[in-house]
Amino acid sequence: MLVHRIISLQRWQARFTFHWIVSPRADLLWFIGGALAGYLLLYLHAGLGLDMITVWFLWVVLLDSPHFFGTYSRTYFDREEWQRRRKLLLGSLAWFLVGPAVLGLSYLGYRLGWEAYRVPFLAFLVFFNLWAYWHVVRQHYGILSLYRRKSGETDPVDFRIDRALIYVGLLAPFVAFAIRHPEARAALGLSEAFPAYPVLPEAGWRGRLAALLDSGYWGALHWDHYVLALAWAAWLTIIAVFLLRQIQRWRAGLPLNGSKLLFLLALLPLYSLIGFSSLALSAPLLAFSAFVTIYHDIQYHAIVWFHHRNRYHRPGVDPNRFGLAVKISRSFLTYMACGIAMAVVFRFLGCLLEVHPGCGPLVLTSQHELFGTFSTRELVLAFLIGFPMHHYFLDQYIWRPSRDESLRRDLKLEE
Repeated sequence: MLVHRIISLQRWQARFTFHWIVSPRADLLWFIGGALAGYLLLYLHAGLGLDMITVWFLWVVLLDSPHFFGTYSRTYFDREEWQRRRKLLLGSLAWFLVGPAVLGLSYLGYRLGWEAYRVPFLAFLVFFNLWAYWHVVRQHYGILSLYRRKSGETDPVDFRIDRALIYVGLLAPFVAFAIRHPEARAALGLSEAFPAYPVLPEAGWRGRLAALLDSGYWGALHWDHYVLALAWAAWLTIIAVFLLRQIQRWRAGLPLNGSKLLFLLALLPLYSLIGFSSLALSAPLLAFSAFVTIYHDIQYHAIVWFHHRNRYHRPGVDPNRFGLAVKISRSFLTYMACGIAMAVVFRFLGCLLEVHPGCGPLVLTSQHELFGTFSTRELVLAFLIGFPMHHYFLDQYIWRPSRDESLRRDLKLEE
């Protein structure tokens, strides 16, 4: 009997394949277990009621802004990458001018007497925040692609379903959050309060069901309610499609990608909880960026460090080829210390100039009028937003293993 159970267990285990980006321990700790950091931040707000502005500032200095440095460490500080991508690295710096240019467009509108002269700059801020979330979604898709590549998955059906799962599974909760959070609604030009649902009769479940099926109830709903319902429907549909596909593969005797499934089990519930539940709705909008990005930050530092150890410190490599990147990556402590040092300068500059919250301003830039209702604060903000946008742009080009043989080698994708 025991032998039969062991054989049965071995057969069951053989139905799952586990191929890791780095190693079982590293993947489970960082690429998968990093999701626990998102739950921790939610608990700090919803469970402990901590001041999320302070939490946000600590997160952005110690973890988020340093991951921008991770990009710089493998581009501007890597001699070979600098020589290979010189046009990209120089041209991408133009992103620091986009914000001031848009502010200039608002100034032009102000001089021409437009009542809506603020619209270009406000649209720019909305674009920036949408791109920030899209950047997070794209990295999660990249991690998923690495697990697919490591496992040798090539079925086009699974590819399409996996891709839809990431995009719909992360964008639908984002829509649900944006349509309900007071600050997000205000930024979109909507009333801060999400409209209340029509009141159902207190006549037991039969009466409530009859009211729900009545066309009058549906006609009383606001368009916001339909958007939220569509987000839920899209999310439930793609989850169901993915689960049915896994059942189909199981019944056909095909192996299931265990490492990919663990990653998805870590990823999707976290973003669904943030977007669909009410836990994050009482937090400042800045806290939302921390909730959804901290997992991304941890993954990013992990993949950059893995890349650095393989590229700059593998046996037989000539360190003189890469320049300062070798010294930066000689230890994880050195790498993080450099990143935090950059973040301290960047974020404290913004804080002292009244752009970022978290510490007392040294210069009240909001009191220095620029034109109309704009102040010097908007000008500083427009420039500082260039840092994350520059990072988002560069990442689209430097993390393409399918087009970069050296990157495939440095990520050990062909072993």
